[in-house]
Order: sequence, then structure tokens, then C-alpha cells
Amino acid sequence: MSTYTIQEQFNQYLDLLNKIHNLGHDIDAAINEVEILDMEAKRTGYKQRLNMVTKSLISSLKNMNGKYPIHNYLGNQTTYLFIENDKLAFEYH
Repeated sequence: MSTYTIQEQFNQYLDLLNKIHNLGHDIDAAINEVEILDMEAKRTGYKQRLNMVTKSLISSLKNMNGKYPIHNYLGNQTTYLFIENDKLAFEYH
């Protein structure tokens, strides 16, 4: 089990997804092949970290045995994180 809270793990999860997404756009826009290879290596590293964070988050949610609420104040809605078929799942309200 992780030493991070579920909220901290989810924040890491979102941060890594964002970095991977942005690097994908940067790769598409890059001209220099060395620069592309560097960005692809970074993206691969972020994907590996994302897999570790996801596994940790799934483990923490399994131990909690329920749905974890995350409130989005800007969107005025709550997202619930939970495990379904050993995978991370989201439910919006």
C-alpha cells in the first residue's frame, strides 16, 4: 500500500496523464530528430511511472473497499473513484 493518500495518488495520476498528452503534441510539432527521441524517452518514462501510480491507486482503493469522492469545485460535480474488474473506474455525479 502507498504512503500517499488516495487524493495525492490521483493528483499524480492526473499530472502524469497531462505530461504524456503534452509530450505527444510536442513530438508531433518537433522537427529535430534528436529532440523527438528525447521527448519519446521522457514520455516512456512518464508512462512507466503512470503504471506504478495506477497500481498503487488501485491497491489503495481496494483496501478502502468503496468509492472515493473527489469534488471538482470549478465543474460543481463530484467524481467517485473505485475499482471495477481490477481496473480504475470513474463515476460522475
